[in-house]
Amino acid sequence: MLVLAAVADPLAGLRPLVEDAAALLQPQAPATTSDERLVPRREDPSADVVEVPSVVNLDRESARQTLENAGFRPQIEETFDDTVAEGLVISQEPPAGASLGRLELVIVTVSRGPSLAPLPNVVGLSAGDARASLDQGGFQVIEVSAFNEDVPAGTVLGQEPLAGAIVDRRSVVVLQISRGVEIVPAPLVVGRAEDDARRAIELAGLSVGETTYVENDSAPNGVVVAQVPASGEGMPSGSDVQLTVVRIGEVVVPELVGLAIDVAERMLFDNGLLVGSIRLIPTPGAAGEIVVGQEPGPGAKVARGYGVRLIVAIPAAAPSPAPAPAASG
Repeated sequence: MLVLAAVADPLAGLRPLVEDAAALLQPQAPATTSDERLVPRREDPSADVVEVPSVVNLDRESARQTLENAGFRPQIEETFDDTVAEGLVISQEPPAGASLGRLELVIVTVSRGPSLAPLPNVVGLSAGDARASLDQGGFQVIEVSAFNEDVPAGTVLGQEPLAGAIVDRRSVVVLQISRGVEIVPAPLVVGRAEDDARRAIELAGLSVGETTYVENDSAPNGVVVAQVPASGEGMPSGSDVQLTVVRIGEVVVPELVGLAIDVAERMLFDNGLLVGSIRLIPTPGAAGEIVVGQEPGPGAKVARGYGVRLIVAIPAAAPSPAPAPAASG
């Protein structure tokens, strides 16, 4: 029978081998089973929704850590509260027990303590340290500046309200900050009369220092010919400006009171001075024309040729006695 089969179909024995080779050369789709996923299944939508923990009355860091451990993003806000101690959580949003997706935001409000508080003393601190201290307390800060020769620049000179005042911590505190010594430019006074120069220096916030008088035929008498420091040079407010002023032939006014008018005139002439004016005062009992006053007084320094004003007493008749009243009959 086998022989007859082989004769009838000589390739019958080779078919299995050919079929196996074809299967290797042309791979088919992998076989599947009934429990293997062909399409990804949807995750359970409630898998990333968790319950929000309570953080009320916890301190700031504990509340932050609790929410982060639960998978949420905490956002810390602050407000004043008269009942909850500073640093503890007053409220949260969403509230405890609410269902919320992971990595969602939870807003936590932390107490900054009572709104009324004593104002700290910041006088003497640097402006930066004073502002930081007040900012930490919740106060609003406004700065104004002022020159001060005794307090270094950038230091707090004063505050309003004063330290220790009980105020709302959201109120405004005004700080006066030192600008240090004011630097002002020296005014130009060369070529001006001495009195004008002194006024200009004082109006600039400076003082007139040492004044030197010199004889100078090329400049008018009484005019400033030099100054130290020079015009425009900056110097601390209140500093001295030294002047050099022309005084041609400066002399000292002698003592003239008690002298006869002719003697006084001669003494003035001998000292390079003149009689500027004479005021006569009739005086009963005066023994001749006697000097009883002078201007300027003795010892004053004036330019040569200056006219000294004299007050002179001159004899005057004594007043007649009043007539006696007539006797009545």
